[in-house]
Amino acid sequence: MRTLRLSLAALVTNLVLAVPVLSQSGKAFLKEADKLRAEQQFEQALEKYDFAIRTDPKLIKAYQGRAETYAALGRPLQRAQDLGQAAQLDPGESRYAVDAASAFLDVDSLSRARHLAEQALLVSPKDQSAMLVRAKACLRSGDLDCAAQASDAALALKGTTDSFFMHGLVRTATRDYKTAEFDLDKVLEWNYLYEPAYVALSEVQLALYELYSGPTMKLRTLEKAIEKCTRALELNPRSTDALFTRSKAFALQKEYAKAIDDISRCIALERTDRAVYLQRARYYQGFGQFQNAVNDLNQIILADPQDAEALLLRAECRESNLNLEGALKDIDAAQKAKEAKGTLTAEERTAFDDTRARIAKQVFEMNREADPPAITVIEPFRAGDVARVSASLEFVKVSGHVRDKSLLKSITANGKPADFTKDEKDPEFVVSIPLARDAVEIVVQATDVYDNFSSEVLSVERTEGVPPTLALTSPKPSAAREVVLPHGRDDLFIEGTVTDASPIRLIAVNGVNASYAPDRLNPDFSIKVDLKDADSFIVRAEDQFGNATEQSWTVRREAAPIAAKPLSVESNPTSSAKGGTWMIQIENSNYRNLPAVQTSASDQARMQKAFASYSIQRTITKKNMSKEQLERFFNVELRDLVRTNKVGTILVWYSGHGRTVGGKAYWIPIDGKKDDIYSFYNYGALKAQMQNYSESVTNTIVVSDAAAGDASFYDLTR
Repeated sequence: MRTLRLSLAALVTNLVLAVPVLSQSGKAFLKEADKLRAEQQFEQALEKYDFAIRTDPKLIKAYQGRAETYAALGRPLQRAQDLGQAAQLDPGESRYAVDAASAFLDVDSLSRARHLAEQALLVSPKDQSAMLVRAKACLRSGDLDCAAQASDAALALKGTTDSFFMHGLVRTATRDYKTAEFDLDKVLEWNYLYEPAYVALSEVQLALYELYSGPTMKLRTLEKAIEKCTRALELNPRSTDALFTRSKAFALQKEYAKAIDDISRCIALERTDRAVYLQRARYYQGFGQFQNAVNDLNQIILADPQDAEALLLRAECRESNLNLEGALKDIDAAQKAKEAKGTLTAEERTAFDDTRARIAKQVFEMNREADPPAITVIEPFRAGDVARVSASLEFVKVSGHVRDKSLLKSITANGKPADFTKDEKDPEFVVSIPLARDAVEIVVQATDVYDNFSSEVLSVERTEGVPPTLALTSPKPSAAREVVLPHGRDDLFIEGTVTDASPIRLIAVNGVNASYAPDRLNPDFSIKVDLKDADSFIVRAEDQFGNATEQSWTVRREAAPIAAKPLSVESNPTSSAKGGTWMIQIENSNYRNLPAVQTSASDQARMQKAFASYSIQRTITKKNMSKEQLERFFNVELRDLVRTNKVGTILVWYSGHGRTVGGKAYWIPIDGKKDDIYSFYNYGALKAQMQNYSESVTNTIVVSDAAAGDASFYDLTR
């Protein structure tokens, strides 16, 4: 028992003795750290300060020394945190709290800075430094009452350059410009080297300029503002605040070249915040250099696409630069930005609408032209100026397209309005009009938005009225026009023939165009029909004169077999391996009316990568195809080849020029004309057309590697 007591006593003695040893160790680390800091070995000093704080977490001088090291390394946040820790360890020392408050003010931690300043004032109510820091924090956070109370108290305690300067800044913020002017003049009277006071006094003069109405007083304030900023720049030529403020005074004097020079020097001195770019854009606008203003505003909008102020200013500059379409886009974007933020007022909405209407009127007048529209009638079938119409028709479909530099107001056929897309240039139109048996002409008229008018008159000649004859050859139909759909299938491949004395212009099943050779008399046709949830389908054929035949066929679904073996890949009719895979490569490069397209090895590499998963049995390459050649190849030649060889998968790769117009994608044949969509090849239905070549076709893929297309071309056509 006695031995145990001795052991416990020894342990307590050792612990007591250890405390000064540890404390001494922390001070030793601190001494080493201070020496390293004095030698500017900051990283090593930080390590020693860390050891000192770990050894003695209450060693205030270690926190202060590490804070100074952080300051030397340009790490203000860590500096503020260490000074804050020092103030927390000794709340009774107001100096620590003031230093920490100033540090947090430097990193824009305004609430923390204010709290520490108020903590210092609780300990020392007459600490002027704490009052000034509190005034700064309140002023920057927008609490003007707090800032005024703190700055008044600091000035009442003692009039110094700092207290007068702070009081002047607060009075400027509260619009007491006369008092602010007196305070700042007092600062410069006592210390003519006080550079920030010159800039602050210049800002007061600019504010007085807005208050004065007399031209003499206005002129004096601007001259004084420029003189004070110039004096500040003599003291510090790199003062961007002085340059920025002087530029505003020059701009108010309409000295835009000098204003632009000053603000550009700010940017050269690496001050590139929003305010600088916005201010220079305004100067460029006042100087009539609208594109330069747009370039500066682009910098702001690139950083914040929702900046409504910058968008509206760019709209003004674009309008002045006659980029009216761009101005309208900016106005729309600014309105959407305000709506998204919930700051759009009813007055602003009205102003947006008025501005939009005014610019739209300018666009309308700027684009005014006197050329009449050019009308092209495609239907009914015509020979020269004679429309050949079936004798059996009482209503005639009139369709075609109209080309014009402007949008169209109206298109009519025999006075009946036609359907067309009014916001699309060079639109297609269609209308069904009644046509009496003794009618002698069809008159198509078009008027554009500038009331330019044109008319196309076609004489009417009645032709034979015998409709085409339809016959299905596959699947074999019954006498009652009934076909059988195999069990488990939702589609049926149909083949047939159409017989007529005239060329056929349409063969369709349930409104979907079938595949046939339009340049052949009595053509065969084929189509894959989707019969899901359907018990019938309608086949329609029309000849070039409008004589039409429609036949309705009933679908009977085959009953499920009692027992069915799973189909192997070889026997599965939907297998993509059936009939093999063919690749069709269209290469258009030697254009007659457009720049040539240069092909390279990378084009071939992209094609091979796109079709790498297919085993291709045959490749057909077609080069430099005209529109007529493209239509014949896909309508006739490829169809016959696919049928004969029972091809299962068709891969098409197109390289050449491409365009998207009105949401539709086009290939441009080698004879295509710039901005003439009627000379382009619209391949929108090509995949479906190839599916209708033969029952053996199960997969079709079309890839467009189009040069000089819109940015969205690949997305529209892949």
